[in-house]
Amino acid sequence: MNKKLLFICDPLVSFKVATDTTYLMLVTAAEMGFEVFVALPNEVYSESNQAKVIAHKIKLLATNKDTPGSVLPWYLEDANTSTLNLSEFRAIFVRNDPPFNMEYYYLTQILFIAEQNGVNVVNNSHSLRNFNEKLSILNFPNLITPTTVTKNKQVIYDFLDKHGECVIKPLDLMAGRGVFKISPKDVNCGAIIEGSTEYYSQTVMLQKFIPEVIKGDRRIFIVNGQVIEHCLYRIPQENQIRGNIAAGGRGEVHPLTPEDFKLANEVALLLKDHEIVWAGIDVIGNKLTEINITSPTGTRQILTHTGINILQMVLESV
Repeated sequence: MNKKLLFICDPLVSFKVATDTTYLMLVTAAEMGFEVFVALPNEVYSESNQAKVIAHKIKLLATNKDTPGSVLPWYLEDANTSTLNLSEFRAIFVRNDPPFNMEYYYLTQILFIAEQNGVNVVNNSHSLRNFNEKLSILNFPNLITPTTVTKNKQVIYDFLDKHGECVIKPLDLMAGRGVFKISPKDVNCGAIIEGSTEYYSQTVMLQKFIPEVIKGDRRIFIVNGQVIEHCLYRIPQENQIRGNIAAGGRGEVHPLTPEDFKLANEVALLLKDHEIVWAGIDVIGNKLTEINITSPTGTRQILTHTGINILQMVLESV
């Protein structure tokens, strides 16, 4: 049986291993007996109708039972790199962080070549390319706060006049970057809108503010259509609205409520239709705010507090 896995990710030296989901995925894959290879996005390329990669085989020195970062160095890289056809791998996991830009788009096109040659890409290239993590919530009008997606000045100000306090966010970033709370009464409102839209040339998402955000948002995981029973609360610092861990938020693990299950199971049906193996959805109050399928994070905290290794479930699916 082919035991080779390829992880397309950011440089390993940049990992914050205490919370990094890709770190846990690599360690778990090694414990499950897989051969682990890594590559940067720019090491994936094509020659005619063949997708290839300059791959780096690594040996994991840590286990998922270790305290993250307690084993240093936590990996050893083979001194020799290999140029391999992507068809030589059992599965390819795309774990490089957004932003979603044209380079990311080109990567998904090359990965599509690999899929045509029978390679399992997680999540699949079509969804990575077409399933925008913020726009995808528009499939669930009954689950979201009032929302508009536009770069039109009149539409933006009409929406603000109707809903008052709102949140404006870019469509292609992550970790809370570029997210602002605005209000028609705020003297900086116009400047924030101009900056966010690059003077009305860049499309943004505008949403009615959800007051429950001060209690945190909830990252809920779905694997192969199954909703995981615990979620990660991401609680913002005082006087902040962003609970993202990367933005200084504090994480707490809690069981899902019946309302959480109901919402997540509705989203899970769409994910299965798109053959999306796993996702992390974000919920504030009782409103869906994002569906993350590029490089969902937060699994380390779930494992630490519950013993549930979501990534083992993902790896077992391949």
